[in-house]
Amino acid sequence: MTHSALYRTRILLTLGSLCLALPVTLHAEGYPHADEPIGTVEDVYNGHLTPDLAVSTFRNIDRLFPTRTIPASDSPKALSDALVDLPGMVSYQVDDATYDLYDFLSLDNVAGMIVLKDGEVVYETYQRGNTPDTRWMSMSVAKSITSTLVGAAIVDGYINGLEDMVTDYVPALADSAYDGVSIRDILLMASGVEWNETYTDPKSDRRDLLRAQIEQRPGSAMEVMAALPRAHDPGTHHTYSTGETQVLGEVVHGAVGMPLADYLAEKIWQPYGMEADANWWLDSLDGVEIGGSGLSATLRDFARFGQFFLEGGEIDGNPILP
Repeated sequence: MTHSALYRTRILLTLGSLCLALPVTLHAEGYPHADEPIGTVEDVYNGHLTPDLAVSTFRNIDRLFPTRTIPASDSPKALSDALVDLPGMVSYQVDDATYDLYDFLSLDNVAGMIVLKDGEVVYETYQRGNTPDTRWMSMSVAKSITSTLVGAAIVDGYINGLEDMVTDYVPALADSAYDGVSIRDILLMASGVEWNETYTDPKSDRRDLLRAQIEQRPGSAMEVMAALPRAHDPGTHHTYSTGETQVLGEVVHGAVGMPLADYLAEKIWQPYGMEADANWWLDSLDGVEIGGSGLSATLRDFARFGQFFLEGGEIDGNPILP
């Protein structure tokens, strides 16, 4: 048996993903993993992180780039336990082989997993030295958080609707391939702007955006996006693009007039009751958040964010989302 078929059955509860890394010496006071070694961005993109170094890097991403803190709530939302024997209840089939939850945790090298049902914890486990206090990288899960803030900005009246033009909120993209592209197009990753997301290709657009992030110069990320050519008419062709969500983050920032981390804290993180501070990468010192990646939070707070959606995007009866 090979693992390739198993890996094609990834479950959304996996917390593994790619990570960017730079040698930074700033340590978070009191954080249990603060003194661990971390990798470099070159090692990540070249696939040269050993498993242990990958784990220590993934739980220390706030040491890799400047970040903005998303403060915890003063009144954390309790997550009560209603534990069940989930390993004895779950199995799945891949080709002719049957796997259980223990197979999934070990073969997919899962570092943490939590399952909620009706708002209660039915299963929770931490591996590879992680604990409930561990902040873990979200990477592309941050894309969904950025898009959530678009919904909040529409409810608050900062954005008129999904047909608003991107360039109404991001002047740096005027006279580029993003002219005529709507917020709806960006949310669907269907701007029609040409993009190569290949992480391992040093010449790809994704690596160009990474180099702009490493440069930490204000406006450099939008310079990368503004230089891209158009490949399709807006709204006609889907292309997965981290750059597209960086544009979306700039839309939110331009619309609400405050950092994304502050807006997230004001609208969801604090009123819903997240129990721990989170951190979000910035494109430059005191700059704009990286809309497509780089938000680190505890596993339980990621679970609370999912529960917020299961409850209809409302907090105490108040609609936060359309």
